[in-house]
Amino acid sequence: MTGAQSSRTRRLARRGVQIGAALIGLLVVAVVAISILPDSAWQRWIASALAHKTGRAVAIDGPVQVRLLRLTPSISIDGFRLQNAAWADSRPMLQIRHFEASLRLSSLLRLHPVFARVRIDAPDIDLERDAKSRANWDFSSAGATQPAPPKPSAPLRLPPIQELVLTEGKLSANDAIRKLKFHGQISIAERAEQLGDSALKVRGTGTLNAKPFDLKWSGGPLLALDEGKPYEFDAAVTAADIELNAHTVIERAFDLGSVDSTFHLRGKDLADLYYLTGLALPNTPAYEVTGTMHRDQWKFSVDDLKGRLGRSDIGGKLSIDADRERPLLRAELTSARLDLADLAVPLGTQASSEHTSGTLAPPQQGGESVNPRSHGARARPAVSAVDRQSKETGYLLPDADLQVNRVRAMDADVRFEAAAIAAGKMPMKKVRFHLLLKDGHLQLAPLEFTLPQGEFAGSISIDARQAVPVTDLDMKLSQVNFAQFKPKASDTAPLSGEMLGRIRLHGRGASVHKSAADADGDMTFVVPHGEMRAAFAELTGVDVAKGLGLLLTKKDETTEIRCGVASFRGQHGDLEANTLLFDTTHVRVSGKGHINLKDEAIHIELRGEPKQMRLVRIRAPIELHGTLAHPEIGLKPGPLAAQGGAAVALGTLLTPMAALLAFVDKGLAKDANCAALIEQANFKQ
Repeated sequence: MTGAQSSRTRRLARRGVQIGAALIGLLVVAVVAISILPDSAWQRWIASALAHKTGRAVAIDGPVQVRLLRLTPSISIDGFRLQNAAWADSRPMLQIRHFEASLRLSSLLRLHPVFARVRIDAPDIDLERDAKSRANWDFSSAGATQPAPPKPSAPLRLPPIQELVLTEGKLSANDAIRKLKFHGQISIAERAEQLGDSALKVRGTGTLNAKPFDLKWSGGPLLALDEGKPYEFDAAVTAADIELNAHTVIERAFDLGSVDSTFHLRGKDLADLYYLTGLALPNTPAYEVTGTMHRDQWKFSVDDLKGRLGRSDIGGKLSIDADRERPLLRAELTSARLDLADLAVPLGTQASSEHTSGTLAPPQQGGESVNPRSHGARARPAVSAVDRQSKETGYLLPDADLQVNRVRAMDADVRFEAAAIAAGKMPMKKVRFHLLLKDGHLQLAPLEFTLPQGEFAGSISIDARQAVPVTDLDMKLSQVNFAQFKPKASDTAPLSGEMLGRIRLHGRGASVHKSAADADGDMTFVVPHGEMRAAFAELTGVDVAKGLGLLLTKKDETTEIRCGVASFRGQHGDLEANTLLFDTTHVRVSGKGHINLKDEAIHIELRGEPKQMRLVRIRAPIELHGTLAHPEIGLKPGPLAAQGGAAVALGTLLTPMAALLAFVDKGLAKDANCAALIEQANFKQ
């Protein structure tokens, strides 16, 4: 370096020092000037700045004190009030009797502030959201009638606080979207007499939707807390019927974006968690689950979920991605032993007037129109079914309305498989389904119920994007062997042989029952071949020989079922029998009737015509009546009809066999044996 260059460098260095000194001097002068401002000026400036930031009127009724020239700069405010949104309650959104905070000057100079102390006395907070989704805490859309869709907030990252005190806190919340009302009190205190024994205590009490709410939170001491190290606390929450106990570790103190929490959760219905989480979980029986939840910014995951739903065990993993317009729930769940009654609960079979908080609303009583073909709607008898819904409504099909606003609020991708099933008298081996929910459109595909011999499988689609949900169902029965269905008091199955079938229905309605009451479609069952045993009479409780023209002769214990078809066409909830015909060794059985899904009434008659000349040819028809929830079978009372013209008198309309059998299974249409027998029987009629 030359002498000239060295001289130039020294001059630049001296100028830099001079400029730096000047800036420091200006900063000192500014700090001194600000520090000697009168408290009244601070009061006006703080109120004006917050009013500009929030778009709401701000009032400070008491004194304001700002002390900057000290090692712990501090501020205190008395009598603070923030106006509510124009459409909300007239009382302030926030009012605080006394607020004070002090900062460590050294942390401020490092541009990483640490609060030495924060004290808040008598805060009173009012949170409101109306049916238009306007929230009084959303200052960006103040006064807007059509606010933008809510976006997820960034995980809370608080500045370190070494001593925190909150006294006489009050919080009220009224959320029309979640139908949530909360009123409570909260207090926070840290005992710091001895550093090693000090701990943070949080207590909250109140009511959640008129039911008790209680929060207890105990954490480690904040004094001398290293913000770079984990912070641990225990929490116990009781909210209505929900009980939660959790041990939580925040990886970096005051940064809630990275959290691990080991939890134990139990309650009466998982759908109740909507009030606390905003997730539209399905209705369930009473539950108890444990696991470890990990949060990474907007993503939550549980990889070790296990517990019970009702009498079924549950395990697996799930995750929630909240960084979307609608949260996305993904889950892979398994059950070693599933009680089938527990799987029925999500359909609404246990919704009742005392349980209104789930994804399903309770059934509405009355107001349901009845098809005049139901021969006068008889009062539905009391149902002895195990589920509460059937006892209350008399319906077998669940009548709890789907809460479409919740279904539209989230997306889901859930896979479930049960290895063993407890299904009462129904033999069953496995259940498997894949649920997809996207933008209010729910699909179960596949939905499979595996029997020891046979399967019931297909898909269900529910479009909840419209005002009234639209349901499409397409299910098939494959190779279902009758031999696996035995009466409770018998070792002999009344029937043997395979049954195939298909149900395809389309309907509109908020519940399973309402959708079925509107349904159009087809329902067909075929028995290509089989055998009927004497135990059939014991099963039905009627004299089958008299009722169907000697299905079984005195010398025969069994009779061959050469082919049988039961086909129904549905229009507006009325399932009309297109074909009811069974060809056996001795008798052709034909029938007529319908099943009305509006009131679930059954009206079906069956008659038998012996194939051989018999001296006695007058037989009483068998009548199936009652309701789906309470079916009855017996001989029809009244004068006996002549058997010879029975099939014609019944007016049975046979559809083309090839098309009907192909609807169930294409293989049946190729095997013309069953179709030929039915057509032959039709020709003889």
